[in-house]
Amino acid sequence: MKVKAKDVLKFAIALAFSAAIFWYVYKDFNINEALVSLKKFDYRWVVLSIVLSFGSHFLRALRWGQLLEVSGKKSTLIINYFAVMIGYLANTVFPRLGEITRCGIVSKKEGIPMTFAVGTVFTERLIDLIILLLLTALTFVLEFARLNEYFSSTFENITSLLTTYWWLVVIIIGFGIWAFWFFILSKRPSNSKWVEKIRKLIKQLYSGILSITKIKKPLLFWVNTIGIWVLYFLMLYVISFGSEETKNLGPLAGLAILVMGSFGMAAPTANGVGSFHAFVAGILVLYGLPESEGKIFALILHTSQLFTVIVFGIISLILVNFIKPLEIHGEQE
Repeated sequence: MKVKAKDVLKFAIALAFSAAIFWYVYKDFNINEALVSLKKFDYRWVVLSIVLSFGSHFLRALRWGQLLEVSGKKSTLIINYFAVMIGYLANTVFPRLGEITRCGIVSKKEGIPMTFAVGTVFTERLIDLIILLLLTALTFVLEFARLNEYFSSTFENITSLLTTYWWLVVIIIGFGIWAFWFFILSKRPSNSKWVEKIRKLIKQLYSGILSITKIKKPLLFWVNTIGIWVLYFLMLYVISFGSEETKNLGPLAGLAILVMGSFGMAAPTANGVGSFHAFVAGILVLYGLPESEGKIFALILHTSQLFTVIVFGIISLILVNFIKPLEIHGEQE
């Protein structure tokens, strides 16, 4: 496959952005103190965190399979799991590449339309975003005195940004409404082949987004969703028991780490590098942890999960190539 110059440029920009944030967070880091803390850390808790992360990835593959089945084609758990892990691996290279990558895998292996698969991923992300916002609100209510200043400052920055560029927001919303009407609601036939093609693709994408309304076992879907976030919380929280400095943080601190870590991972950086460390280390200062210890904790936390994604993502990438398209459940119509 030919590598395009623009793809190389995108990768370079994303990598440079991540590296810049990471450098800024750790530019005054004392390496010798960090090595002492790392030597004293109980890595059995890291192993437990990795095991819990496997559970979350399994539930995500299971939940995604329920959405994919709405397409009318069978979706096997093993392919879904490989696709999820390979998607995480792709995100270490370029932000949001993983979503397209995993959709491409199920499209090739299971015969599920690519645009439909993308629609299901969009639905997944929307649901997870809503849950993250609910958890953010819950954290803010439970820890109002501690987090009020932190979140107020962040909100003011966002409000200022939206106020300055309100016209851009209006244009984006207006274009979105027009595109939705023109390609979805408009019933007028078009002589343009590209218009009809785009209309068909968007309808498939829209069907994927609405797949949540047609799943066969909605209770199982929401149980899996809750399970994913419970495991997210546990895999982040248990690592705090590995150090004397963090073992007494408590579950509310763990909830704050989950929220800020999730926002860090959602930032436009390669697998959250830099942004995750900044958000997690920053929030831990509010819980009385020295800044240096917060940075060490964030480094251990992120590195353990990054190691898991890289190692098992590569294994999944190798194994998925041994499965022929539709081999598991036979030919589909």
